[in-house]
Amino acid sequence: MMIALDYHFKDIYGNFRHFILFQNPGDDLWCVRDENVLLARLSRLNGVWRQLSGEVLPNGFIQAAGTFIQQYYYDSVPLRIKERWPGIISTVEKKSDNEISVVCKPQVNLRTFQSIFCKHVKRIFQQDIAMNLTVYSYNFAEDFTYKLEVKAKKELRSV
Repeated sequence: MMIALDYHFKDIYGNFRHFILFQNPGDDLWCVRDENVLLARLSRLNGVWRQLSGEVLPNGFIQAAGTFIQQYYYDSVPLRIKERWPGIISTVEKKSDNEISVVCKPQVNLRTFQSIFCKHVKRIFQQDIAMNLTVYSYNFAEDFTYKLEVKAKKELRSV
């Protein structure tokens, strides 16, 4: 499934321009498209976003687009869940703003994983989250649902 993010960037003239940042399945590169024209390919190398090909884009644009990708994709709930259990989880897909489906790999005993998942999934996140997670066995024969609710910790300040 292709991942596509709508990105709005304010150019040097103060005008907002619309771009699509997308990644094809199985590809580590992110592509930048302006309307129907492919402009460039980006990748994060050694922690820094770089343009690998295409029209030369300003470095400020590349870094801002990379920050946007980090915030809205790499720091997203599905990816964090998948990265937490890479040997257990096959796919994680956002179905709606408050629903995510998780599919386990074939060797996983879903009943055993359920207790681990429910105990530890909240610890992955620091921001406010409220969503339903449905976890399936690899063949969809078994499943369970977990209501993920995380409240960000507020700093207590003495006055």
